[in-house]
Amino acid sequence: MSALESAKIRDLINEYFQLAKTKEIEKIDGFLHSTFTKFGDSPPYDRRNYERALMLEQLQFASISDYDFKIEDMSIEIQGDVAMASFLLHSTGMIVDDYSFRGTTINNKSRATIVLRKVNGQWKMLHQHLSRFSG
Repeated sequence: MSALESAKIRDLINEYFQLAKTKEIEKIDGFLHSTFTKFGDSPPYDRRNYERALMLEQLQFASISDYDFKIEDMSIEIQGDVAMASFLLHSTGMIVDDYSFRGTTINNKSRATIVLRKVNGQWKMLHQHLSRFSG
């Protein structure tokens, strides 16, 4: 496993979650492979294809205020042009409902797995699976 490639993946994952802080939601699709799928840790709990995942991710990133995140215990395995990163993701903030003018505080700790593929020299997310846990 190349330390340089692992660092690129680690940076990419951090940059991705940083988009929820900067509200640069137009950049989300640049992180995703065209066959991207996702199982999320918030409703709806269905398997999302690229279009649905992108739409829901943009909505969630745009709707959260005071967002912060911490990634712990990241492990990255690389096999050729495919990689898997697993880690603990602690995220906090407030989801704001613009229609009702109410907010819901979040303080989630989730197990996360992201599968990536290297395409034209750049790592892209193929699949993301988040599952919340207590503890």
